[in-house]
Amino acid sequence: MWGFMKEKKYHHLVRNYIEQKTDFHFIKELGVGSYGVAYLLIHSKSGNQYVLKRMKTKHLCKKRLHEKFQQEISMLNEISIPNIPSVYTQGKLQDVPFYIMDFVDGKTFEQAIFKDGETFTLAQSLEITKQLLELVITIHEKGIVHRDLRIPNILINEDGLHIIDFGLAAYLNPNLKVDKINNPKKVENHISDLYFVGHFLLFLLYSNFTPTERKERSWQEELQLPIGVIDYIERLLTLRSPFSNTKEALNSIPTDFLKKT
Repeated sequence: MWGFMKEKKYHHLVRNYIEQKTDFHFIKELGVGSYGVAYLLIHSKSGNQYVLKRMKTKHLCKKRLHEKFQQEISMLNEISIPNIPSVYTQGKLQDVPFYIMDFVDGKTFEQAIFKDGETFTLAQSLEITKQLLELVITIHEKGIVHRDLRIPNILINEDGLHIIDFGLAAYLNPNLKVDKINNPKKVENHISDLYFVGHFLLFLLYSNFTPTERKERSWQEELQLPIGVIDYIERLLTLRSPFSNTKEALNSIPTDFLKKT
């Protein structure tokens, strides 16, 4: 209860700070994650929209999370490409760190699939995955692995795909041995991002799937995919020998089923 009241109090502090001390106007709270809270702002002069992300107050005494928060800011500055939000400014409000970044005006694939009911064919799904891998390669070339490439963190608009939320990102560790990996979600190399890309691709494919029986089966059985596509996804998910790097994963997309959308 105390934690809730503390967060609510800080919410009002942020709102007052934005309205009284900056060139922005507060619009609304966008969402709450495990470590932070995001707000939508609009710049009073340019009319451009931005996002303020701040650390949750309950993490104030956790040095490691402070370091992770600052690392997230540093990574966004290091990546510096159009498909990733850029940091506008950063600071602290009553010892709680925050930063303001670009707002990506687009639709997440979570919204597209579960709210709007959009469906994706095999060819469309592979083309979108190809575009995502091209973007992920750029991030990896900066020495960074995202480690949270889920459908809420991948957006699409007229400019293409965008990746947000680098809260779980890490610097690539080149010394990790593939055969020593126990949890592909958390590993600090390309395996993690490819694992999430595999699940992302499955979400796209399942958007076009209608169950014909009540018994739950494996995705390999339910989706009735070509064997080459099954093999490809299984390598992304480390069910088979994983790809040695993201470029190999991109070059290995089953081209027989890949068509421009």
